[in-house]
Amino acid sequence: MVKELSKDHRSVLSREKLQNGRASTARFNDKAGEFERLYSESYRFVYNYVRYRMSDSDAAEDVVSEAFFAAARAFSRFDPNRSKFTTWVISIAINCMNSYYRKERPTVALDAVPESSFADESVQEEVENRALVEQLLRTLDDDERLLVVMKYREGKRNVDIARELNMNASTVSTVLARAIEKMRGAMRSCP
Repeated sequence: MVKELSKDHRSVLSREKLQNGRASTARFNDKAGEFERLYSESYRFVYNYVRYRMSDSDAAEDVVSEAFFAAARAFSRFDPNRSKFTTWVISIAINCMNSYYRKERPTVALDAVPESSFADESVQEEVENRALVEQLLRTLDDDERLLVVMKYREGKRNVDIARELNMNASTVSTVLARAIEKMRGAMRSCP
């Protein structure tokens, strides 16, 4: 399912080479090769992450493409000591999803919504619960949020998460426990 690195992505890397006259051809080729390798390794994971959060698969593909395009443009600023490539691209994809939803946000006149929509308490409660969970997830940093989503929304086991993210399983367990405690603390402080 990994898509080939598009010509657009390659041209971004080529433009970066042209703009940075100090970069040698060998260094550029190493950088482009490294990006292609990381792209191939992370595409499926990033796509699944975005697709899970978007109802439209075509829009998800557009967002993923936009995220990798932005990652290709900013690849010279990627620091593997600060985060993993996949985590970095997912944070870019989250920004792309937010931009997509800002642009595509439908507006509906309140008068056009039937009154019966407001009457079903179970639906209203579910919406409130989802809003609370989203609010609590925003209290976590990107790595914690990613682990919580993989564990509780996607139903993955710690060892599977660890394997996907190239982490130690005990580290995953520790980070998850701290993230859940952080969410509980935030929930206690909610009115």
